[in-house]
Amino acid sequence: MIKKKCQGCGILLQSTAPDRPGYLPPGKVTAKLCQRCFRLRHYGQFKTIADDEAALNRMLQTVVEKSDLILLVVDVFDPEGSMPTRLAPLFKLPVFMVVNKADLLPKHTPWAEMVPWFENLWARRFPGIELRGVNVVSARGRGPDRMARLAVLKQELAGKNVTVMGAANVGKTSLLTALLASEDERKADLPLVSRFPGTTQGTTAWVLRASRIKLYDTPGLVSGRRMGDLLTPATAGRLLPEKKYQVKLWDLPSDGAVLGGGLVGVWNMSPTARTLVFFTAEQTTLHRSRGEKAEALLGEGPDWLRVYCPRERPREEQENTFTVQAGEDLYISGFGWVAVKNAPACLRLIAPAGVEVGTRPSLIGRRDD
Repeated sequence: MIKKKCQGCGILLQSTAPDRPGYLPPGKVTAKLCQRCFRLRHYGQFKTIADDEAALNRMLQTVVEKSDLILLVVDVFDPEGSMPTRLAPLFKLPVFMVVNKADLLPKHTPWAEMVPWFENLWARRFPGIELRGVNVVSARGRGPDRMARLAVLKQELAGKNVTVMGAANVGKTSLLTALLASEDERKADLPLVSRFPGTTQGTTAWVLRASRIKLYDTPGLVSGRRMGDLLTPATAGRLLPEKKYQVKLWDLPSDGAVLGGGLVGVWNMSPTARTLVFFTAEQTTLHRSRGEKAEALLGEGPDWLRVYCPRERPREEQENTFTVQAGEDLYISGFGWVAVKNAPACLRLIAPAGVEVGTRPSLIGRRDD
């Protein structure tokens, strides 16, 4: 029996069941990656594994009991989706938040603005639970400022056992890799980084010797309320920005609509035109239309519009109408958001059922705090 864990996903390696997690073909006992992670790293092939939520929660509770602090990694593109309220029972220790992927922000958006914004979001979603602090980073970025931010983070974590926690695909493993690489760890021993959600399947422990930090990397949590949770891992990855946000500003006439990826439709139900700014991933097609024509296009999901394969199309929809104030966003978790400028807007939204939607103070640009 093999008694070691895969360095990619954290699952105990085994050579008896090819369809189970951690499979390693016989004769490969010296390998550090299971077959699934090896194929993902070298060939970009991804195979999903069924998630047992009860077992995952037990695993997380066990790791938290060994720790002094929880490091919660959140995605600047999807704040609500990467802070699912179902995490609240696990927050039995102080939480330090890392806002990751800050390099996606528009060039003229100061990163410092993200700190109070995310502190306020935490207070709304987890009232009464201690937040130790917020650090804004880009785990996969470059430059001296990145290294300085990682150094500040290591100072906060110094001497502690830390559970690294977060929703799938927020960049937990990328952050862990950046911290390890900053101490000149060998590349072959670094965690597996992938754009596919759910890559990490078990817990892995890593030590930053110079800073006396022990980090427990845990599987990405699936809240079930993000757009990508309803789709295949490959499609979910395409809904996330790779290098920057796609930003489209339109003066949308009354009854004008913008359709996104064959998944979302936003109609301006205000009596006159409204200035709206749409933020999505680069690969998401945004298309302007009007009224019933827009509804027909959204229902048909033509090839040129949709970001998903036809068999993935969510079966049920939700329809909501929001009055969004100037300086607020209408967000669609895991998909993007619409910022309202200059005057309040009455917006009709159609999106897949179960996806979290709502309004919030604008993440980027002018806010009416």
